[in-house]
Amino acid sequence: MEGDIQDSPPSENIVKKRRKFEDIVEFLILDIALAFIVILLLAVPLYSWIVSDVTETSPDVDEPSIQISWGESVFMPRHEECIDTSNGQDPGYEGFGVGYEPSISITSDGSMYITAHKDLRWGGEDSPVPIILDPDDPGPWWACTDGADTTWDYWASWFWASNDGGATWDHGDQFAPTPGNMLLANYAGGASECLGDEGDISVDAYDVVYYLDTTLEDNWWHRFSDNGTSYEDGPCLRMNTMAADDRPWVAAQGDGIIHYLGNSGASPPECSGDSGRYWYYHSEDGGASFSQCYSMPGGWSTISSQRAGPYVFVAQENADTDSGYVHVRISEDYGRGTGPGPGDGTWQDPIEVGPRNGNCPEGYPVVNNNEKGTVAVAWADCPGSDTDPWKMRFAISYDNGSNWSDSWEVQSFRGISMYPFISITEEDVVTLAFYGLDYDQWGGDDGYIEGKEWFLYAGAVQSPQVNDTWPFTIADPEPLHTITAYEESQGDVHALHDFFETVTSPDGTWMGIAYQVNIGQHPFEENEEQRYIKFVRGEFDYP
Repeated sequence: MEGDIQDSPPSENIVKKRRKFEDIVEFLILDIALAFIVILLLAVPLYSWIVSDVTETSPDVDEPSIQISWGESVFMPRHEECIDTSNGQDPGYEGFGVGYEPSISITSDGSMYITAHKDLRWGGEDSPVPIILDPDDPGPWWACTDGADTTWDYWASWFWASNDGGATWDHGDQFAPTPGNMLLANYAGGASECLGDEGDISVDAYDVVYYLDTTLEDNWWHRFSDNGTSYEDGPCLRMNTMAADDRPWVAAQGDGIIHYLGNSGASPPECSGDSGRYWYYHSEDGGASFSQCYSMPGGWSTISSQRAGPYVFVAQENADTDSGYVHVRISEDYGRGTGPGPGDGTWQDPIEVGPRNGNCPEGYPVVNNNEKGTVAVAWADCPGSDTDPWKMRFAISYDNGSNWSDSWEVQSFRGISMYPFISITEEDVVTLAFYGLDYDQWGGDDGYIEGKEWFLYAGAVQSPQVNDTWPFTIADPEPLHTITAYEESQGDVHALHDFFETVTSPDGTWMGIAYQVNIGQHPFEENEEQRYIKFVRGEFDYP
């Protein structure tokens, strides 16, 4: 990504080594934290869960391109009693949640839910990270405590809710503050008491909201009924996976069927006959129990499912390699019958949907679908270095993945299109959103240089066909991030971390986006920014 930087070689290897180091640090710090609370875990019986006026009529769509009118963006809030103006947040931002990598889901009445990765290094000045970086002065995490230099309100990862179409946001039911340090966490209390790192959310056909929050060592499950408004009481519900878990992906369907795709990075010892970065777990009792030991060999992966229908889809890089292709695994029977080998059960052989000509940092292929048979995949492609112009590719099927279009490039400018995400209405309006860096924003022919700005882009097309283009617009006029001198010199493109997500409304008239924005210098991490979570809603302007 730079004209000037191409003379500086460190780009790809440094960024990838840095990401690997970040992953290792995350695993180590949560393992250390869990050592503090293992006695509590053993003592607790961990048993095996907005729209303003939703119209009933669907819009009549005649033209493929759909313009979007964007509203005002809003920051996700902190609990008022947890705001500490001396904790290091920039003035004016103390009331907003610090986090990154947001997930969002929506129920049939338009209620929306967002979770995000907490800032593990901003849970107190001497929080567990310094056990590695500063072994002479370690300390516990803190939540909702004045003078503790923390941005945490509670032990669980962030969980926000909106019941008015995204106009206002609050914390989910029973996600109350948990003042004090991590040794005081009450794992018998459930909800916000369950110490977590990052999560994902999905909704089944009965509008039960499932929220998984990983500890890296394992996962907690939270379940909300009544369109997500009522937390189902109980202690912290441990998943008991067979391997360590990093980025979690969750899909729910039917009556309590849950699919969990966990990034373990390597095969668990119990499943040494299989191989793969990702492991699939299946539940048909609302998360009370899960199948084990089912590998899905490949590279970075994501999962989606129909909410009422039987289809489940997994999009993957075919391997952890610099080039190759993207393929899709499909089950037409709720993902059932998974056994100890990849060929067991109802998962079909993977179907190739398009090429990978380079290995983008965290270049997840993303899959999503609707109920009528439309399923689409998008992915970033990096034929050059991490800072050379990227490509964004897209492929679509209108028959539940039996037949696929050729893939085609859909990026609208020279630069970077990072973490594309797809949502699809029942009228086959396909939305694409991404974090974008336009290299030509200053009118030159340079590349990845200090001062250039990242923005949030999105567009919508009805029933796209090969070589259709999306009318991408900037969804939030405020930049997400500005390239720093350090990032230019190192070829570091990871400032906005790994992903974000979108939803479309039940009536197909608007879309919502949960995303990250960087503001100000991080008080405890060199060459890092303060990261905040925002939401923006866009109304579809049908021709």
